[in-house]
Amino acid sequence: MQEEIRRLQEGEEEELERFLEQAFGHGRGFFTRRSPNLWAQVKECALILKSQDKIVAHIGTYPLELMVGPSTIITGGISAVATAPEVRGKGYMSKLMEASIRIMVEKKMPLSVLWGDRQRYNHFGYEKCGTKYYLDLNRRSLERAGINPAIVREVDPKDPAVLAKVRQLQSTLKYRVERNFFDLLLTRFGVRVFMGDDGYLISRKELSGDLVVQEVVSPSGKEAELVLGAMNWTFGERSSLELQAISTPAQRRLYAAANHWTAAPQGMFRIIDWPRLCQALAPYFAQAALGLPAFKIVIGCLWQEKVQVATISWDGCHFTSFEGKGAGQYVEIEEPQLVGALLGGPFDTSNLGLFGKLLPVPVHIPNVDQV
Repeated sequence: MQEEIRRLQEGEEEELERFLEQAFGHGRGFFTRRSPNLWAQVKECALILKSQDKIVAHIGTYPLELMVGPSTIITGGISAVATAPEVRGKGYMSKLMEASIRIMVEKKMPLSVLWGDRQRYNHFGYEKCGTKYYLDLNRRSLERAGINPAIVREVDPKDPAVLAKVRQLQSTLKYRVERNFFDLLLTRFGVRVFMGDDGYLISRKELSGDLVVQEVVSPSGKEAELVLGAMNWTFGERSSLELQAISTPAQRRLYAAANHWTAAPQGMFRIIDWPRLCQALAPYFAQAALGLPAFKIVIGCLWQEKVQVATISWDGCHFTSFEGKGAGQYVEIEEPQLVGALLGGPFDTSNLGLFGKLLPVPVHIPNVDQV
């Protein structure tokens, strides 16, 4: 049986779409409607396994540019891992996952993220981590917090003026995904955009009624007013809202107006290149370390008997990181535990000394940006 793993080729897009629909049991055209921004990149990002000239397995690896304060992390987002029902159990998923990791290494992506079963993907070094807050707001809780609705209107996400305004306002967020194919992302299935005088709100639910808020931005701190204004537009009684796990005045105001809140992991993350990840995060760490005494630590990231080592130091003014083992305390940690400690969750940081004071790193991937 002839098998090959390769990129999607010209003219194979329709075959892939039919394969994915069958593998997941979704309706015809589901993937192009649900994720037009991803489908626009499918030829560059899809990896397929063909057997007897037929697609039998697929994995997508899409670049996500995560902004973490002053740092930028190019992250490989794993999407639509699928195997044809008749050939499951032959190890095709494992082969594609390993090939995807090799591609991320080649493309110098230091981090990867996916959304899936913890037991399945922990086998490949992924761990659930990175905290996100979910707020529930209703009319009563907003009224008790003294919130008056902003005047909002629903706008056409295909309007170039709307795109420009949303892009400009989103760029004011310190923790975000730098969006490629912004125009297509806002036309994803169910996405609605509401605009006020000084901000916008993105919801992902087409029907009237309660809101499912993906993102709300107001430079003047009127996020709660935008939420209530959009609820008035849709005749909703309540709104769910996801937020990054870092406290700001605007977010504290939203918490005060919430009826309920919970916390949950953002997804499953894996460190692809530990030294490169430390270097990418150095500007963020330099800000977070202000006020801490000087320290130096050498951390080895262990996965399947291979160790990637980074030396990390803070002299009280400058944060530096380089590949290899320099002077300082050496700590070796298995990759899933290290990514969990780095991004946040029920993971031990006690052996990381003062470096642990800089953790967790508050990455934020809104649901609308997931792949």
